[in-house]
Amino acid sequence: MGPIASANAFPPGLATRIAGAARVLLLVLAGVVIAGSLYLLAYCLVNPEGAEEWTIGRRPNQFFTEIDPEAQIFSTAAYGAIFGVAHNSGGSIEATLEARINGADVIEVDVAEIDGVLYSAHTPPLPFLGPRWFRGPRLDRVWAASFGAEAVMLDLKDSSPRYVRLVGDFLESRPPTRQAIVSSRTPWVLQLLRARAPDAILLLSVPDEAGLRALQTNELLLETIDGVTVRHTALDAEHAAWLAEENLLVFAWTVNDLVRVNELMRLGVDGVTSDNLAIVSLFAGETDDERELRRPDPPEGQDE
Repeated sequence: MGPIASANAFPPGLATRIAGAARVLLLVLAGVVIAGSLYLLAYCLVNPEGAEEWTIGRRPNQFFTEIDPEAQIFSTAAYGAIFGVAHNSGGSIEATLEARINGADVIEVDVAEIDGVLYSAHTPPLPFLGPRWFRGPRLDRVWAASFGAEAVMLDLKDSSPRYVRLVGDFLESRPPTRQAIVSSRTPWVLQLLRARAPDAILLLSVPDEAGLRALQTNELLLETIDGVTVRHTALDAEHAAWLAEENLLVFAWTVNDLVRVNELMRLGVDGVTSDNLAIVSLFAGETDDERELRRPDPPEGQDE
């Protein structure tokens, strides 16, 4: 009598079909990997700036173009009363140091998170690329390199609870030797950070006029923030007057034209973000009075 067949034995031909399906699956997976690799390669060739963000982070657009002395219609002290923000200067240690050499009052850092660590990055790297390939500077190193600046502005690029918790931890760990400014377009992020970082200057990032109009009716947010960082084209005399009435700091971005800088100064802005280090240097001039970047005092009769 022949051997008794096991009850668990494959029916005739099933093993062959399984092996064939496995080979097909492996071929499909290999095709997906190859197609994904070719896509990334093509993207890097077509969009080198995007590829750069995924690997070393976006390079700051800093430049130095001499400004026309005849366009300097205000006194040195008047220009020096404005806080100069070097746009995205925290994108690299070299750019941070260059901005400081040119007298930047505020170093701006776009903040992203990779594997529980905060980095300077305008766009968060892809999850499977970031941990292995991203070479942008860590936030703590940018903070150290900005020594001597009046403040470091953290422009938050995420709003997940984990990310906000990391930002709060970072702010709590900083010594009180430099003013921290935090900007975000997400109101609840600023509201959470108010409790974690009571001494930080919190700015709502406003990209357009509609954002300014919406802010006027948001009483809770007005009680939370210390000011706004607003796209300069959205700021006019009417909105500037309202912001002044609310005792809110106003930073305008990104302005590389001294004529527009002069217009914004007439509107009463407190700070200007610029790529042009010549403009940033102009704001570093001596002032008649000692400047201090700090949270605005609450309106009379209102407790903090």
